[in-house]
Amino acid sequence: MRARSLALATVVALTSLGALALAGPATARKAPREFLGLVPQNSVTSEDAERMGRGNVGIVRFPLKWEAVEPTDDEFDFTAFDKLIGDLAAEGIRPLPTVSGVPAYVDSDPLALPVDNASQKSQWQEFLRAVAARYGVGGTYWATVFPTQHPGAQPLPVKTVQIWNEQNGPKHAHDPNPKLYAELVKISHDAISSEDPSAEVLLGGMFGTPRGGGGIKAWKFLKRLYGSAGVKQSFDGVALHPYSPDLNGIKKQIKKMRKALKQKKDKGTKLWLTEVGWGSKKKGRLGVGKKKQAKLLKQSFKLLLKKRGKWKIGGALWYTWRDLSKAQAPCDWCASAGLFNTSGSKAKPAWRQYVRFTGGS
Repeated sequence: MRARSLALATVVALTSLGALALAGPATARKAPREFLGLVPQNSVTSEDAERMGRGNVGIVRFPLKWEAVEPTDDEFDFTAFDKLIGDLAAEGIRPLPTVSGVPAYVDSDPLALPVDNASQKSQWQEFLRAVAARYGVGGTYWATVFPTQHPGAQPLPVKTVQIWNEQNGPKHAHDPNPKLYAELVKISHDAISSEDPSAEVLLGGMFGTPRGGGGIKAWKFLKRLYGSAGVKQSFDGVALHPYSPDLNGIKKQIKKMRKALKQKKDKGTKLWLTEVGWGSKKKGRLGVGKKKQAKLLKQSFKLLLKKRGKWKIGGALWYTWRDLSKAQAPCDWCASAGLFNTSGSKAKPAWRQYVRFTGGS
């Protein structure tokens, strides 16, 4: 996977650059459309996808849960993901699935990495092969279902699969363990590449400084990960969730990750920021108010675009699309992290800043 054709990458980059050449601030012209994306925290409707398309959103990251696809052993149901992925692709938005979760028939703990025994590993790989065979390059979905759902639209296969989410903290992976996660990455690489050799494997986004007992700082987790034989050849990118009250905190976390990559002689590897954001209400650790949310989006995107080459940033994805009710929100500021209100009917000032960078409307 790492030996992807430089010529192909150049063509793709130039094509995407052309699409942005007349839009947005000068910094946006330096990056392909897929550099800037979103991470919805609620279900994405067809109307959401259409609105994202008008906003020229480049990539959308979403959870593709194993238990949702295969609730019963050997019975796969991709109906919901066919709709989501199809709606995004039809709007020119690249789908970026984060695969995670464990069905109850595999393990009673849905947050336990499925690497305890040969049976768990085999079943996880079966799930990933099914995902890659359906949505990857040449996938069955694009040849059969997509043309009927979206006549005339161009397929946009999944080209990157992210393995788990915030595996360095106890909220998403019980008993965070770099060695166990390395095993998951290796078997995931083997399964995905067997169906789509062109697909890239992206490490799960690591919370910079996870809270709660057992959490491991992202850069420390990454350095320990490299201690597992063969893992370096099994992924193409590293991901970080550098949440911070200010830009200085983001800079420090990125630099620590890049330093860790350099120390492990892997300084050419891209670093994705698969979550970055703040809340529009002054509630919670990162709740800053509407005006400051917009200001921080502008400043962070400008910084990441400027440093894209030096820091080898693969993409920057805003968390999140629409607000949630307080009862549904996964953190103390997440309820107001959206670019739109809960219903999606009203855009915030941060959305106006977002489309200045994408050239959308």
